[in-house]
Amino acid sequence: MTIFEFLRNQVFWIMDLLRGAQVKKAYDLLDNCESGKWTESEIAEYQEKQLTFLLQHVKTTVPYYMEKPYSDISNWPVVSKTIIKDNQEKFISTRYKKEDLIVMSTSGSTGTPFRCYQNIEKKRHVNAEVLYYNGQTGYKIGRRIIYLRSVVQEISKSAISQFAQNIYLLNCTDLSDTGIETKLKFIKKYTKGCGAMMMGYSSTLDAFRKYFDKYGFDKAKECNLYGVIGGSTMLYDNTRNAIEKAFNCKCFSRYANEENGFLGQDGVKNNVFFMNRANYYVEILKLDSDEAAEIGEIGRIVVTDLYNYAMPMLRYDTGDVGAWEKIEYNGTERMAIGNFGGRVVDMIFNCDGETISPHSISTAMWKYQNVEQYQFAQIGKGIYEIRLNIVSNTKIDEEELKSSLKVIVGDRSTIVVKYVNEIPVLTSGKRRYVVNEYTNGLF
Repeated sequence: MTIFEFLRNQVFWIMDLLRGAQVKKAYDLLDNCESGKWTESEIAEYQEKQLTFLLQHVKTTVPYYMEKPYSDISNWPVVSKTIIKDNQEKFISTRYKKEDLIVMSTSGSTGTPFRCYQNIEKKRHVNAEVLYYNGQTGYKIGRRIIYLRSVVQEISKSAISQFAQNIYLLNCTDLSDTGIETKLKFIKKYTKGCGAMMMGYSSTLDAFRKYFDKYGFDKAKECNLYGVIGGSTMLYDNTRNAIEKAFNCKCFSRYANEENGFLGQDGVKNNVFFMNRANYYVEILKLDSDEAAEIGEIGRIVVTDLYNYAMPMLRYDTGDVGAWEKIEYNGTERMAIGNFGGRVVDMIFNCDGETISPHSISTAMWKYQNVEQYQFAQIGKGIYEIRLNIVSNTKIDEEELKSSLKVIVGDRSTIVVKYVNEIPVLTSGKRRYVVNEYTNGLF
């Protein structure tokens, strides 16, 4: 660590100590559950205790669940993003004032963007998740992070915040060869002498892999990365291998979302995720019912957040699919999620035929809270259609929407707004929110 990184590290932990060491306690809890310090029976006992406390809190303070007779979590109803959006006020605990809560806006990667609320204690647990899972790459608080993502106003950090956290945001909207070369120069410049961890969408890392396939690894040689993490979509083995070879470091795949936090990460076996049992109770339910799926059977991933007391999310259907499988880890057989379906997206291209990140579309859609579902389709060279299922009796400023999207795909583009009653689902039960319907994206 450099002297400035060391100072950031010390300041963070001193401030946490003054606040009651909440992050440290949450970190130690994660370490107990995930590093093998606790036995499987101890973890099960802990989860049962947390669930009992949470369910009692929910039954007495959350209007949507008040006076429910349920005791065992398996008897509680499964909720979706749409159900929570339509009844948002009823999901907020009466023990909290909405204006005092932390607002989390999701990208709407299944076509349903929405906002959820967290109490500060929950946020401390998320902070601990960041430290713990990033730590598997060698990261420690204060060290530099290169963050590849679509940078929009809703998620961009202030310069002061970026400096304090030693985070460098790198806009990944342009994934053309020139765009990749620009990013490699940036990474080289800002990792010289200190090293860094890099995080980004798996689809962005896939664009790096395609660049390396064409031009080799020479321009990545002086990039000083000690770990890379991909997320949001499937991290394919050939992409992982290319990233590890290019940057000479370990590459992980992460499972996380904005509304909950860090749900799991791989490491023992590619794209097989150990779940974060300290902070979440995870189920896999059948695709066509709320019954538990068998081991090896692909089903819906349903999460109960153990520490969001402000807006409790019990049996929350994430919109993801996967299957339980058994993995040997530290001499113990553990359950993990494999056959991970991920979010289904296509690569799309701007007016000049250059690859752009599909996630730049999802971030542009954050502000439209009355959009129930959407699908952005490329239907020709420079021609696009945005299909919207919106809340009844509401409107969309179509010109503003088109302008936001043209920033991504180009001013010369043609964008058609189409209103629909439903975005079709795949056999997995998932929706594609970005699709390429034009000659498979070839120009």
